[in-house]
Amino acid sequence: MYFKKLMAVITALAMASGMLAGCSEQKSGDDEKKAAQTTSAENVEDTEKDNDNGNVKIVNDVTEGLKAEGTALYNEEEKYKELNEKLKDQLIDASQPKGVAMLATDEDIIMIRSFNSTETDGTTPTNAYTTYEIGSITKSMTATAILQLIEEGKLSLDDTLDKFFPEYKHGDKITICHLLHMQSGIYDNLNETDKIAELKGWDKEDIEKLSEKYIKDAFTDEEIVAITSDLDLKFEPGSEYAYSNTGYFLLALMIEQTTGKPYAEYLQEHVFDVCGMEHSSSAAKGDLTSIPYNKDEASIAPMVDENGYSVDQKFSRGAGGVHSCAADLLMFDRSLFGGTLLGEDSMAAMFDIDKSYGCGWTTLDGTDTCKHYMHNGRQGSYLSSNAVFDTEEYGRVYFIQLYSQSTQSIAGKMITNNNIVKSALGE
Repeated sequence: MYFKKLMAVITALAMASGMLAGCSEQKSGDDEKKAAQTTSAENVEDTEKDNDNGNVKIVNDVTEGLKAEGTALYNEEEKYKELNEKLKDQLIDASQPKGVAMLATDEDIIMIRSFNSTETDGTTPTNAYTTYEIGSITKSMTATAILQLIEEGKLSLDDTLDKFFPEYKHGDKITICHLLHMQSGIYDNLNETDKIAELKGWDKEDIEKLSEKYIKDAFTDEEIVAITSDLDLKFEPGSEYAYSNTGYFLLALMIEQTTGKPYAEYLQEHVFDVCGMEHSSSAAKGDLTSIPYNKDEASIAPMVDENGYSVDQKFSRGAGGVHSCAADLLMFDRSLFGGTLLGEDSMAAMFDIDKSYGCGWTTLDGTDTCKHYMHNGRQGSYLSSNAVFDTEEYGRVYFIQLYSQSTQSIAGKMITNNNIVKSALGE
């Protein structure tokens, strides 16, 4: 399982000139994993020097055959030469972003770039196998799981919420389709906590107790459901769009009720294993190899532990909580759009964009007719973006960005990068 990761580490170390070093180590239980990787790396002899340019010639997986330039890897094929030249000049890689970006097609890796950061060992530059919290990109995977169960006849888009949660107020009006498309009218228990507290009449003491419980990730599923189950809806289901993490948490519980398996286990068996995503997990702790860089900011600190990693794995289940890397996300994208995970009817349902949102995906320009799809993520100290461009010249192109600091300026740079790539692709 570690071989791909080891090769990426060796490659990254060969490009490490000028990279940051001496960053604090993660204290969350992955020391044994790192030790195993380091020991094995000493015995790997699969790389060879390219005598013409002094760069390491990579012979494994996503980095194979790419040319190293500083902290970037580029595909030297003629058909990507002009595109890579444009991105070298235009793609934002100033001192602020810390993370990794990857551009690829269904057949090739076009570019991998590491931005100003190392892994938790303090020396290995971030690379295609560095693991991050991907936040709401998780929703694409939750929607995939739901549509798989619909294909099997175990669920229906028309199933209503009260079938799974009889106590849910107005549950007879809310369908799985509404939840998938963010049209349920349910309040967002992660982003609308002040409004929920007002509607439920919580006082300061109530909020302090709940906050302490949140930090400890000690809520039961029943308690999380109860936060919104007795509230009136914001609007009639299906009439409007309003982003709601709660809806995707409820979808995760539906997966568990329907399959009799924990959400994380279902995702492992039916998404990660199918796609070959060996470095991905759900609701896990201690397996991240990236460093969160703005954990002490006032807006971030309440959501993370002392090391900067999110505390709400249970609370955000289905809406977030997946840890992954650029290489694994590419395998997910290729498998999804290649028809491995879902059939044609399910794919049509997934990308039936209505009021700017489909099933775990939105469009690059926010319209219902755009054919470039994406989903961004923000969780704790992390920002992420997974964009898919349908192009005439290159076919389907995937652009993945993973950053380990969550600020408005980096979010803006992430959006700008998507638009730069779109323009460079001629779209």
